[in-house]
Amino acid sequence: MNKGNFISKYYLATPIFMLVELLIAPNVRVTIPWGESYFVYIYMGLCFGVGGFVLKKQTHINVFALFESSVNIFLLVLSIYLPIISIADNPESEVTFKFGVIEIVHFAIVAFTLLYVFYGNPLIRKNA
Repeated sequence: MNKGNFISKYYLATPIFMLVELLIAPNVRVTIPWGESYFVYIYMGLCFGVGGFVLKKQTHINVFALFESSVNIFLLVLSIYLPIISIADNPESEVTFKFGVIEIVHFAIVAFTLLYVFYGNPLIRKNA
């Protein structure tokens, strides 16, 4: 299977992730730590459009996937870090810190995508 083709299908499956987020659990595909849910849908719509339709070359799709996965992991780590740092600022405040199965699934999806495109990227691998 062509790696660019797999990644394109991953981005074309973004509406399925949106449906899962609406029906089952939020933050399965992306976590925006500071915003409302519409930021998540803007982010996912951008991934769906750019990754699924705009980019056609394997190299371009892989570079986009590397960038998007890196941003996604950064946002996930930031969503975990910000509540912890707010405890340091105000120890008496109530902080809703949560890290559970949904966050682990989110991390697994994004980490798999990042590793898949990193090790399959023709810019990195000479024999690909």
